[in-house]
Amino acid sequence: MAKDYSKPLYNSTIWKNIIRPAVLARCHYICEIEGCCDVATEVDHIIELTPDNINDPRIACDYRNLRGLCGRHHKEKTKAEQMKQRHPELEAIMFDEHGQAVLTSPGGGRF
Repeated sequence: MAKDYSKPLYNSTIWKNIIRPAVLARCHYICEIEGCCDVATEVDHIIELTPDNINDPRIACDYRNLRGLCGRHHKEKTKAEQMKQRHPELEAIMFDEHGQAVLTSPGGGRF
């Protein structure tokens, strides 16, 4: 579910009628996670939207920061992002080539 600060973007005409359809058409409605052949139904921000960057068009609307994902991969990414917010002791959560979360230690190595 969209956060309150991002709802104006997702409810905008430009998002609904131009950006979202263009991203899904670009990936031919196929999830962009390597090896996944499921239908892309979600448009994902690679760099997550935050209250600090929601008004930066390079983050919010740039096609290079957007990709089509199937519902499963989008939910997995969202879950990993939420875990990162709840556990700030983790320096980073990265995603491997299959879209799976990879936890990293404070020193940068994988757990």
